[in-house]
Formats: sequence, structure tokens, C-alpha cells
Amino acid sequence: MKTSSKMKKTAAVFLLAMILAIMYFITYTRNTESYDQEAPKLKIADYITHKNNPPKEVKFDPSDAKKYEKLIRPYTIAHDKNCVLTIPDNFMGFGDLPLRIPDRKELESLSVDVITCLYHRYVTTIQIFCGLKDRAGEVKRNGWYVCGDPAYSPKQNCIVFLSNKAFPEQTFSDDMKSRYKCRVYNTPLSSNHTLQSWIEQTNNTQGTVDVLTLSINSTSELKIIDKMVRDDSIKKVRQLLLELHFDPKTTDAEVYIQLLERLRMLYSIGLRITWFDQLIHCATNKFNKCYAVYFIQPDLRDKSKGVAKVDLPSIDNIRKLNGNQIADLYFSYIETTQFFCQHILRIGRITDGGWNVCHDQMLKMKSPCIVYSFGVFNDLSFDDEVAATYNCKVYAFDPTTPFDTHQHGPRVWFSRIGLGDSYRKFQAGYVAPLTQIRAKLNHQSEPIAILKADIEGAEWSSVPNMINTHQLEDVSQLYLEFHGDGNTANQLILLKMIHDAGFRIFWYHINPACTFNKSLLRRSRCQEVYFMNTKFKAKNS
Repeated sequence: MKTSSKMKKTAAVFLLAMILAIMYFITYTRNTESYDQEAPKLKIADYITHKNNPPKEVKFDPSDAKKYEKLIRPYTIAHDKNCVLTIPDNFMGFGDLPLRIPDRKELESLSVDVITCLYHRYVTTIQIFCGLKDRAGEVKRNGWYVCGDPAYSPKQNCIVFLSNKAFPEQTFSDDMKSRYKCRVYNTPLSSNHTLQSWIEQTNNTQGTVDVLTLSINSTSELKIIDKMVRDDSIKKVRQLLLELHFDPKTTDAEVYIQLLERLRMLYSIGLRITWFDQLIHCATNKFNKCYAVYFIQPDLRDKSKGVAKVDLPSIDNIRKLNGNQIADLYFSYIETTQFFCQHILRIGRITDGGWNVCHDQMLKMKSPCIVYSFGVFNDLSFDDEVAATYNCKVYAFDPTTPFDTHQHGPRVWFSRIGLGDSYRKFQAGYVAPLTQIRAKLNHQSEPIAILKADIEGAEWSSVPNMINTHQLEDVSQLYLEFHGDGNTANQLILLKMIHDAGFRIFWYHINPACTFNKSLLRRSRCQEVYFMNTKFKAKNS
């Protein structure tokens, strides 16, 4: 009888353990599909890439690379361009404060390099998730992104205050009136015309401002932020669209401290950064002269609503849509992020040639990682810098280059071959399916940290081949530049295939050089879209 009792107890414990395991699995599965994922709670030390484990020196004979030096666009990697090594561990965090700004006393004790890095990293670090960043106005310059999630999206009779002096806002104003049915006011801010006074003058009965645009170009204009914080008027703003213009060549430590103090104030009253734009006309070799920083106020969100989610129909139903319906769904989908990455680092040129890396995920990858870079032409800035930053072995490919296959750098190899759905001659080189390329490099079982492809339209045939041959299952991050109007069924079907393979968008970038529709200036024929593989095998990281 005692033995039977023990067996029953053992069976009960086992059954309880199984139930708990199933509950954990369900919870875990739901969390991986969440559109508002928590930031990964990484160890602070993980942010220092090479400090404790510097990469070993690699023997490299530069003779081949020197032969082609004049054919490759020159690029010098600025020292610690993304401040991975410079910012001390104790300033790194997680949640809605992934990077901490200390008080003035502590700031004054820091070196100029650390103070500078804190500013440039803070304005390019995401604190809170917004799925739909809806471009209102023009892509090229005269526009802003608005958080279009149901919890934050401007509703009919919304209030927009235009206080930005950096560029004309007429197209943005027109968009907000026609698409969101907002009332738009020009509200220049100064010591005499405060945000609170404009709220009163415009007979704003709802007491809140849905969108406020603002540009700050000097330390004297920082008083505008001081006044808004002191009188609490900034707490009435749902979305703050802020441009900061400060040239790193002429900005000293004291100015950076003043900027950081204001950013700290904005955080303290509840505003959180949800997106940023490294404006390309402000690019330098290391830091930007200006940034567009997008804040939302969680306290003013519609708590009954959530984040934006764009569901793609079945392939059969996609084929039934007309061109305009397909285009609307195509652009809505690729401009709605689905995965929360907080530390987005621009690797390579800030202008065309660089790519935005999810630093959060790269810190989880085994070293040395592998990166495949398809479509480089004469610019290997991304390839050189991703190798140096993450100790990756980088394999660059392009069949159209004026230079031949060679070892370009200590950790960068170039091959005059491109992606295709079959092996064949193409221009100066060849194209081949990814299966053949990986087999040739003996990488069939090696995980790929990043696969990037800017292949001028060949993505529409080569990516389905990669999915159908299961070549993307062990790719962690997938970066694609899509070329086209987005109005054909096959283009939308490819997005559906990528989604079904487990990839979720964490970032996108509209190429301003490719706008094509005069009536829809916010759309572009060339869109960089950044995917995270949510099914990436844990053993690979």
C-alpha cells in the first residue's frame, strides 16, 4: 500500500510538472509572436564587444586588395563610431531606459568622448515600441513620421501644432488635414509665445495637442523645452516630433551636457523615444549634425487600443486583389515594425552604403559570426565595419563589379558572384542560388548572423528560392532592399512567404532617391526592410 501511495504521489508530481511545462511553452510561444516585445535583459558587460575579448589578429596579405584599391570607394572606419566601447557599463540598461543619462554633477566628471557618445547614442536608441511609423509629408525632406498605432494615432478633430523652423511643413500639414482630419496651427515658440499660450489661444477645448513639431538649433532655444517642462504644458502633448541640429565639429562638452539635461527632463515627464532618423544631409564620417527624434507620451495613449498590426491575406486572396489594393497593403506592411529592437546601430556609411544593425541580437551571436553581403558594387563600408565591430567573417558578393574575386581585408572576402534562382553567367560574373554559394564556402551548417541583399530587383526571384530550399532557417537577421512599385501579386506574396518563414520587421528605411508617385510623396520604389528571424535556433547563438 505504501508503495502504491508513493507511486500516486510521483505520478501527481510528474503530471503537475507536465502541466507547468505546457503552460510555459504556450506563454513562450505567445511572447515570441508579441508585437510589443520587452527589450532583452542583456548583461551590461555584453555591450562592450571587444573590451574583455579582443579579436585575434588575422594574417592578411594585402597585395590582392591593393590591386583593386582605386576601384573601391574609399571609407575610413571612425574609431568606435557607434560608441560601443566608449560608454561605460553603468549607463547601459533595459526596458524603457536602455541608456541612462546621469545628472549634471556626474556628467561633468566624465570625459568629452563619453559625454559626446551619450548624446549621440541616446537620440538613436528606442525606448518604447510603436508599430506603424506613418510618413506624413514628403520622404525626401519635408515630412515627419507619426505613430499610427491605434493607441496613439491622431483621431478626427485632432490638434497639430507646427513649431519647426528647419524646413517647410506645408505637405506635412496637408497630409495631417486630409488623412487624419486634424486642425493644424502654425505655432512658433518663443519666450513670449509659449506652448501653453498657444493651447489657450487656439481654443483647444480638449486640452491636449496630438502632434507638436519642433526644431532646436542653438542652446538659447533650449529654453523652449525648459518652459514647457516647468509649466507642465509638454505633458499635454501626445507626440513630439523633434529635430536637433548641433554640428559635432563645433559642439563642446558643455553644450552636450545642456542637451542631455533637456533629454533627461523630457524622459522625467513621461516622453519616450519610439523612432529616430539619421538625416542623410547631416551625415559626417562619425556622428550626424542633426537628428529627427520621435517621442510619444504613454500616459496619454488610448488604453483600450493596442499597436498596429497588418495581416497579409492568403496567397489565393492576394491574387484576387487589384494593383492599388496590393500597393496599399504592400506599403502598409513593410512600414509597420513587428519586432522590438532598441539599439539600432548604423554600420558603414550613414548615407547610402550603410545598413542598420540590431545590436541587441548581434550580442547574442557566437564569435566569430558570419555575414553574407550581396550587392556591394564599389562600396564595402558596411562589410569592413561589421567585421571590425563584431569580429565577423564577412563574405561580400556582386557579379557587376569592375574588380575580381579577392580577399579585401583581414576578415572580408569578396567574390564576383551574385544571388539568383539558378547558376548562370551574369555581366562580369555569375549568379547562383544561396544553396550553391554556401556549399562552395562549406557553410551549409554554419549560422549566418546577417544576410544583406541589395540586388536591384533580383530579390523577387532569389528570395523565394532561399525560402523554398530552407536556406534562411539559420539566418538571424535578413536585410533586403525591395525595388518596385509594390503593386503586383508576386511582390506581396513574397512578403507573405517571408512572414510565414518566421521573419518580423524591426526597422525600415525609405530611400529618398527613389520616390515615384507625385500624389503619394511618402512612397518610394526603393525600401530597405530589416527582418529578425523569430524562429532562429537557440543553438546558433
